[in-house]
Amino acid sequence: MLTQTDGHPAGETTLRRSARAGQQYGVQAACTSATSGKTLSVEVRSGRPGASAERVATAEIPCDGTVTVNDLGTLPAEQIVVYLQGDQSDILSAYAIIAPTSSLPAGK
Repeated sequence: MLTQTDGHPAGETTLRRSARAGQQYGVQAACTSATSGKTLSVEVRSGRPGASAERVATAEIPCDGTVTVNDLGTLPAEQIVVYLQGDQSDILSAYAIIAPTSSLPAGK
């Protein structure tokens, strides 16, 4: 397991393995905020050294405490890095898990 600081205060990204070719992936995510109507963006990027910082997949999550599941499609067959982007100044908690679609619950 590799933990990498992602530039946000106390923010971390954990990489556990590379994506597999041809596999459909999804993201299960949730966040809570003191501000009503706030959202964060889950961004998936290549974790390969020297790779472009361009997003390979993205999903929006409402910060109302609801667990959401979104389809990401296929990802490059390499290590990936997951970032939670957006104004995090009043985010109380947040997480995002990238996994094969078949292992995630139905999306909301």
